[in-house]
Formats: sequence, structure tokens, C-alpha cells
Amino acid sequence: MTSKEQRPFFNSDIAHNRELSNEDVTNQGRYLLNQFIYDRMQKDGLEDVPGMDQLQEPGTPTGPPMEHLREIGHALKCIGDDLDKDQQLQELISKVKPDEERNVLLRVAKSIFDDGIFTWGRVVALFYFAYKVCAKALNRIPLIRGIINLIVDFMRDNVVQWIKDRGGWEAIREYFGTTNRQLGLVLGSGAVVCIGLYLYKNWA
Repeated sequence: MTSKEQRPFFNSDIAHNRELSNEDVTNQGRYLLNQFIYDRMQKDGLEDVPGMDQLQEPGTPTGPPMEHLREIGHALKCIGDDLDKDQQLQELISKVKPDEERNVLLRVAKSIFDDGIFTWGRVVALFYFAYKVCAKALNRIPLIRGIINLIVDFMRDNVVQWIKDRGGWEAIREYFGTTNRQLGLVLGSGAVVCIGLYLYKNWA
């Protein structure tokens, strides 16, 4: 059974009762992406880390409150930590030229889901790559905001419906269901990003 055929982790009645719209899920994703980027900048000991309020324009919506925000953040962190272990991914990202970052980001984002298969590992791989790009632009807040907006727009158009169908961002807690299998999916997501980077080199 492929991941896109998996049943939602949470009771579908619960998901429907929440009545989340695609825009709700998109705005929640924006908040989670901002938090992910900020937390990893802190974790990696980067200097001059911008505050959470600097990562988006004032008044940007964050979506409805999430009941298990701490657990969601923990799941995102764990998947990001697993991607940290992918040395091939790290080496390829380090070679991305700063003036090509936005173009690369969009091409890689598309390649991550090009086969129509969605997993939480792939969703977080998208977050992770965005973080790595943003980390190269610490003193360029407008560029960081542009990268985040690009990823959010991509999620809205390509990923949000899948997240909504699974029960929303709360469902990412299923990552902890079967650790060994999920780790394989995450490291596989790193491989997908690597393929995207190789494809970009061929397209450029």
C-alpha cells in the first residue's frame, strides 16, 4: 500500500468536525514552517538569528490554533534531525549557489512530489530544504520571507489537500507509529531531494 493510499491516522469524524479549510491548513503550515526554520537556526547555533516575528510580514494569518502544537513541533524536529544524518543531502545543499536558491527551491519542491506519492517525510523534507536555503540569507530578511512565501504557495497548490485529507497537521504524530519504517521513509525523502538537486544541475 503506497502512502497516498493510506487511511487517515485520525478518526475522520474528528477531522470533519474541525471543518478546516484549505486556507486554514495553509496558514497553519506557514506558522509551522516559520517555527521549524527558527528552531533549527537556534539548534544549529547560527548567529544573528531573526525573530519569529521577522520571518513574515506583520498581520500574516497563522490559522486556527492546533491542539497538539508541541507534539507536532516535536515530530517536525525528529524528522529534521533524521535528515541531518543524510550526508549526501548535506553535501549537495552546500553546493547550491546563493543567487540560484529560489529557482532551485521551486524545482526541488516539484521534484519531491513528482511521482504523486505523499509522506510526512517528504513534507518535512520540503521544510528542511527551505531552512537550509534561509540559513544562507540570515541578514536578508526580505529574501527569507520570499523563500517562505514561495514554499507556502507551493504547499497550498500541491500538498495541503493531502494534509487536510489525513486530518490536518495533527496527523503528523503518526510519524511515531512505526519508528524503523518511518525512518526509512524520511531518509528516502532525503534521497528524493538529492535527485531533485541532480535534476536541477541537468536543467540549468
